[in-house]
Amino acid sequence: MTNKSRLFAAVAGAMSLGATAWAAEPAQMDAKIQQLEAKVASLEAKQAQNSKDLAATVDAVLRDAEKRSQLLANGGEMGAGYDGGFYIRAGENWVLRPSVLFQFWNNTTYRQDVVKSSGGTDDQLSNGFEVHRLELAFEGTAFMKELTYEFRWMTGPDSGDLSLLDAYVRYMFADDWGVRMGQYKDLVSHESLIGDQYLLAAERTLLNQILGGGYVGRTQGASLVYGGYNKTNPVNAEVAFTDGIGQANTDFTKKQGPSVPAIVDGQPVRHEFDFGVTGRVEYKVLGDWRDYRDLTAKGDKEDLLVLGAGGDWSQSSAGNSLVGALDAQYETASGLMLYGAGLIRHLNSDISSIGQNTTDWGLQGEVAYMLNPSWEVFSVVDWTKYGEAVSSGANETQFWEVSVGVNYYMGNNGSAGHRAKFTIDGTWFPNGVPTTIDFQQIGAQDQNDGANEFMLRAQFQLLI
Repeated sequence: MTNKSRLFAAVAGAMSLGATAWAAEPAQMDAKIQQLEAKVASLEAKQAQNSKDLAATVDAVLRDAEKRSQLLANGGEMGAGYDGGFYIRAGENWVLRPSVLFQFWNNTTYRQDVVKSSGGTDDQLSNGFEVHRLELAFEGTAFMKELTYEFRWMTGPDSGDLSLLDAYVRYMFADDWGVRMGQYKDLVSHESLIGDQYLLAAERTLLNQILGGGYVGRTQGASLVYGGYNKTNPVNAEVAFTDGIGQANTDFTKKQGPSVPAIVDGQPVRHEFDFGVTGRVEYKVLGDWRDYRDLTAKGDKEDLLVLGAGGDWSQSSAGNSLVGALDAQYETASGLMLYGAGLIRHLNSDISSIGQNTTDWGLQGEVAYMLNPSWEVFSVVDWTKYGEAVSSGANETQFWEVSVGVNYYMGNNGSAGHRAKFTIDGTWFPNGVPTTIDFQQIGAQDQNDGANEFMLRAQFQLLI
């Protein structure tokens, strides 16, 4: 083969190999493109699935958030905490406020001319400690904010037994109208209706103990409420049909009743009332209803003036009991508090030892002034006039109580308020106290033939 022939053959071979390679390369590229397209399709499918999952998740989150926002809009926050008192809350419709009231006393009494069992008379000094009150309470709303409740129990100073004080529900079916049913206080005097934690002195007055409902002063019944201490309404009124005055913790046969001013075989006579009607109306001339709940001007931001009247008619087979009260409370933002009341009771009874017609009445005045946010001074004077003598031997018909005292509200500038405070008060009973009441509940001792009795009470109060 010549050189020319060899060159031609080499060129021809190279061209043949190039043609073969050119023919193979598009086929390989097509295969790679198909693989890429398959991967892209797979990725697009996964992305679509992920998008569906993401959309479902977002939708579920939005639905849950909408439900929660509706719940919060309807009821407020959920949880527990402290806002001046402990609470457990599930919106505005479900609120529980538990509380414990602790009142611890040291009490001293000095009585002149006490009759001794061995004969003769002598002065007598007594001193001791007592848990005057221990109360457990549950208050709040149920199902709706218009339905409120209060359940309260107490152990007294003479035993550790637990007794029921209040157990009622109130339903405000309109802005200013509602009903209440259960066991609650007789609707007579403002001093009696004030909570035990909101008193001015260590205890209520002797007049209240005699005519205003006493230490417990509850009944059972159903009432119609107007106002309900609505801040936009200056009138608060309530009228109730009950078992009769003083019928706490009785069944429907009402086998117990309140003491009346007569002693038979050494024991106070008790009525068994068939029914009772009680009511009270209050008119707010000035101020905020919230400042009316206690007998002090502590924390008042504006002046307060409220006029009130209450009464009770209770009927029994033995006769009738009529009790009435007029009262007024005035407070100033500068720390002055004035309270005055007049109470009257008429008993018409077939029990000869009580008398066919007996009318008892009394007056009281209380004044307090905040020296600064922590310290408060006060004075209380009340007078009770019986229609007939009520104490064997002394034949007393009039009883005075004259008290002076001081309150110290704990915390920075008295910030604890009624929740932690000390009270010290001294009282003079010029004629002793009548035997027809449970006098030990106010810290006094037995009536002493009209002789002087002095009482000094020191109280620590804790409300949690």
